[in-house]
Amino acid sequence: MTLRPGSRGAPRTSAPTARVGLREIAAAAGVSVMTVSLALRGNPRISIPTRDRIKRCADALGYHPDPELSRLMNHLRTARTARGKIGVALVDFYPIPGFVENIYNARIRQGAARRAAELGFSLTALHAADYHLSLRHLLKVIRTRGLEGALLLPSVVPMELDTSINWNGISVVSTSKSILAPRFHCVVPNQFGNTMRVFAQLEAAGHRRIAAVFDENFDERTGHNFTAAVNWRGRDRATLIVPQAATPGERIELVAGWLARQQPQAVFAQSDAVPAALPRLRRLAPKLRFHIASLGRHNSHGYPYLDEGAELVGAAAIDVLGGMIFYHETGIPAHPRTTLIDGKYVLTRKVFGR
Repeated sequence: MTLRPGSRGAPRTSAPTARVGLREIAAAAGVSVMTVSLALRGNPRISIPTRDRIKRCADALGYHPDPELSRLMNHLRTARTARGKIGVALVDFYPIPGFVENIYNARIRQGAARRAAELGFSLTALHAADYHLSLRHLLKVIRTRGLEGALLLPSVVPMELDTSINWNGISVVSTSKSILAPRFHCVVPNQFGNTMRVFAQLEAAGHRRIAAVFDENFDERTGHNFTAAVNWRGRDRATLIVPQAATPGERIELVAGWLARQQPQAVFAQSDAVPAALPRLRRLAPKLRFHIASLGRHNSHGYPYLDEGAELVGAAAIDVLGGMIFYHETGIPAHPRTTLIDGKYVLTRKVFGR
């Protein structure tokens, strides 16, 4: 007789349970994932009472470390080359030497530097503009210095690198889709999912007419993920793409006039033309009131904003790069993978027109 699962007399089996990870322990203990990681390794940076509390939470949740992951992370923390630490290049493709880095990229850099230090990596900043934007020259420098990996920062505009150049021997991770070619493994914010969640919260607050404003270059270098999310349910949603070629005055007039016509109840704003246009909009539509949700705290002017977790992007990119170095995965991948980092929506009380 053959017994099928669920039939009378069949042996009862328990459903497999998901492995408990550091995130679950962190949530239960009310601390960060890094604090959990350090505490479980007995790091003296964490006080003994906190270590004991975290270990009790881990035991209660049934936590068991993954032996393969533990072996990998231990290797990354302790591995050394003949010349010292494992070296990683942090590469930007800004157009000129001394280019002022935007806050988002600076936070990716900070997150990457912090995680690299935790893993015992040596991080070297390289600026393509210092080598006249010559990729061949840049890669020669990376190889000459014995750097095993390269982490690519987002470019200011969408760009394609020379696909004929050989990256073999170098593990590469990008932190943006703005590098159009070649395609590398990538760690980026979950732009589509984050935007969908922001709009869901705006709708839950009772807002139905929701508008969004993006800069043209931004829309292109993010692969249209934001505009795709806005247009997913097109009814009662409107999108304005601000032309890159427009002058500051033209941008203000364009945005103010468009918002005055749309009469939105809420606006998701990436473009800095939105805060610049608000004084003009007050004159065009003095009775207009709406909520603003900005992209990033640096761009929020006190309004609610979507925090994309740039530091987490940088840290996660180093983790991915570390695994690639460990497994000797180098060059341009045949099947590029993308890791998505969820952000969070930060509420404030500020509303335009009050």
